[in-house]
Amino acid sequence: MKLATPVIALSMLLSLASAAPVGAAVYKQERTPAGALEQVWLPGFGVGRVFQPLVMPAADPAYANPSGDHTVAVLTNNATALGGIAACATDPGPYSDYRWEGWFFTGAGDTRRGLILRADPNAGAGFETFYQFVINPGLFQVRFRKFVLSTPAPDLASWTTNTLPGGVPTANSWHHMAVVAQGNQFRCFFDGTELTTTPIVDASSPLLTGWVGAYNFSATVGEVPGYFDDLVLTVDAPVPVRSASWGELKKRFQ
Repeated sequence: MKLATPVIALSMLLSLASAAPVGAAVYKQERTPAGALEQVWLPGFGVGRVFQPLVMPAADPAYANPSGDHTVAVLTNNATALGGIAACATDPGPYSDYRWEGWFFTGAGDTRRGLILRADPNAGAGFETFYQFVINPGLFQVRFRKFVLSTPAPDLASWTTNTLPGGVPTANSWHHMAVVAQGNQFRCFFDGTELTTTPIVDASSPLLTGWVGAYNFSATVGEVPGYFDDLVLTVDAPVPVRSASWGELKKRFQ
């Protein structure tokens, strides 16, 4: 397996710094192993766009992906005449409080892309009500906001990327996003840095349950592939611990 580049490896370490607390367990993940999807993804907004697995050729700018396996999940927005949008989501099972995270590729930085959570499968044509944590075209602003039946509310929080330790993200680079949702409170992370100095509180009709997924939108350019990788849903649950025999323990210290 090809090792990640030093920049990506450092970014992976930074994301681990904001990892879920001890005692959290992975409930779902999408790594597109061997170029196949692991989860069932349903489309949003009635446009039929969902993740498609891709094994990247070596010439692809995203080839050196964080996991080094060169496979990604691709969410392509539709034509601008049809809305320029794509969203897809997967079921978080019985969980409504969770951590949803993953890597995304900036590409040309020409679409709004990122994560969605607490998405309602029955809203509108499907998943038209949700929270989103996204980076805007131009890569200079990160936003957390709520949509209700396709209508965005004012931002619950936003940040300019020049304040990040790594500076403004560049085109054709991999970055990590994470959101922790607990009741009506949310914490947001970008490349391992927590953006929320205090949790975001949605005090106005908060969305308390819903699916998790990804988002890709532009009003000016369509059919743009958005690459995502190593999406992980973790929940506050005990992690099984494998016990070791006394003989095994002795061997480890010989």
